[in-house]
Amino acid sequence: MNAASLPPFAALRAFEMVGRTGGIRKAAEALGISHAIVSRHVAALEDLLGVQLLNRQTGVLTEVGQAYHGRISGAMAELTAATQAVRAGRGDQLTIWCSPGFSLHWLARRLPDFARASGRGTGQARPVLDLHSTDSEPMFDRNEADGDIRYRFDAAPGTPPRGVRTEDLARPPVFPVASPEVLAGLSGGIATLAALKALPLIQETSAAEWQLWLAGQGVAAQDLPPPVARYGQAHLTMAAARAGQGIALSNRFLAAEDLATGRLVRVVPQDAPLRPLALGTYVFRCARARWHDPMLVRFRGWLQQAIAEDVDAA
Repeated sequence: MNAASLPPFAALRAFEMVGRTGGIRKAAEALGISHAIVSRHVAALEDLLGVQLLNRQTGVLTEVGQAYHGRISGAMAELTAATQAVRAGRGDQLTIWCSPGFSLHWLARRLPDFARASGRGTGQARPVLDLHSTDSEPMFDRNEADGDIRYRFDAAPGTPPRGVRTEDLARPPVFPVASPEVLAGLSGGIATLAALKALPLIQETSAAEWQLWLAGQGVAAQDLPPPVARYGQAHLTMAAARAGQGIALSNRFLAAEDLATGRLVRVVPQDAPLRPLALGTYVFRCARARWHDPMLVRFRGWLQQAIAEDVDAA
């Protein structure tokens, strides 16, 4: 068998895991994929080799399957060792890409907590986290990043590339904010929620977010007047709101510090309370093959805990 006819790595990995765990379902759970995919990989490997590797009735490897597994498991161990050696050579370093608003207003201020928590009691040096604040999404197959944190609008969720795994982090309600000076300049305040439509609204990339939010509050909003401006990024809409340019939509991860200091205040109409309404979800993504990488597991665990504590404290 020449190099061009070697079995696909996915099939070899699936078969090796079946032999190691003792069954297709256990292998699927270990790999984080469906048992049907594992079964197809094993069947494809059998077709390519022209032998039966697995007894489908008993779930046990055949004699030839056991002999083959014994040889490829050693090769898999070598691959694992080689990969770990490369990762060890680069040290405890993690490259995370993140949408600008979340990285600026929430994540960057908390990263020292992750470094301290990761180094405490382990006898290891504190990890170095390289944070890239960007609207672009990394190409994991080119090793541009170890992980990515992004806000996914419900109206345009997108589909992650193949080989990428996604986990929801938080689904914060959205609410309008403005500077105290803007609200003070509104004679008599905001009598009704519908009156918001006539006020200077700051948009991120289009009118869609305001329209969805107002519709969720029971207000028809297809006839919104032109915005004060569109800024393209959430943290820029916050800056515009702080500067007194109008009213922006935000969430606690973006606006908590401004609300605490009084630079921004929530906009609340007088006629009825606002409904808690989320328009999207913050998600964490990384290459599926790296999902169980120890550094990524540590980072995900810390991130989930930090977000949960932040929400509980609100």
